[in-house]
Amino acid sequence: MKGYLVLENGEIFEGERIGYKKDTCLEVVFNTSMAGYLKIFTDPSYSSQGVVMTYPLIGNYGIITDDMESKKIWVSAIFIHELAEVSSNFRREKDLEEYLIENEIPGLKNVNTRKLTKILRNSGTMRGKITSDISDIDNIIKEIKEFKPKNLVRNGIYKKTICRW
Repeated sequence: MKGYLVLENGEIFEGERIGYKKDTCLEVVFNTSMAGYLKIFTDPSYSSQGVVMTYPLIGNYGIITDDMESKKIWVSAIFIHELAEVSSNFRREKDLEEYLIENEIPGLKNVNTRKLTKILRNSGTMRGKITSDISDIDNIIKEIKEFKPKNLVRNGIYKKTICRW
């Protein structure tokens, strides 16, 4: 299924939907780590953010709960170039796709993450929306510009986070 990331500046990135199929507004940031995607996704500092992963292949070692930064996933969405078809690690408990669906986290694969990262690097973080329908782009841009992360403390970013360090 096709999906899109629409940025507040009007740029549109096409990809294929992965994870939970829902539309959501978020702040779009990038991460250049070559390993540790699970730590990134479970880091509370990424609450309300969609993370663009610059490393080209994500999901290759699956989900290992002992490697999580906290007990839950905090990102609002993920944007990746390629999702590993098979995860292979002797400690693996499930695949990334399965984990995203269970936690109601949407994502896009086959995204031009290089171009997207360059835009974010030059312009700074931006608000955006992950969606499957861009027929009413003016309304989408309006919705994006009205988005503001709310109640991060009350929603548990500080109260319920159990870090492993």
